[in-house]
Amino acid sequence: MLIADARMSLKDIAKECNISSVSVLNRIKRLKKLGVITGATLFTKNNSLGFQITATIGMETNLNREDIMQFFTKHIYLVEPSTSVGVYDLCALVCAEDIASLNEKVELLRRRTGIRKVIVNMWTNFPYFAFDNLDLKINKKEVEK
Repeated sequence: MLIADARMSLKDIAKECNISSVSVLNRIKRLKKLGVITGATLFTKNNSLGFQITATIGMETNLNREDIMQFFTKHIYLVEPSTSVGVYDLCALVCAEDIASLNEKVELLRRRTGIRKVIVNMWTNFPYFAFDNLDLKINKKEVEK
């Protein structure tokens, strides 16, 4: 329920689960202590903010992460940067006002010394997070690490 709506009240969760609000609060505290819950994330409708394009940019690079992050912070509307294993050294979820704006930013990135390859994948919609098919049981061995 918290994945669907992180602002859901303890009272509403308790009612749905047929337990007390205190029990819900204690379980949430336990999940925070275990590191399962780390915070809440806001997802906006990008087009309401003037962004028509959501894309993933994959890069092969010799640069360290901090250099790339400084570039992104200065030039590109960055949603999520991530080092990756596989084809790309770094992968970033970005937003752009339109295709021309995205192309301009990607060309800046391609011209940067230390960037060997840049691949762009445009999304048709912002990601839809469907957690219904996940087994959300806590892996105690992982939490204890």
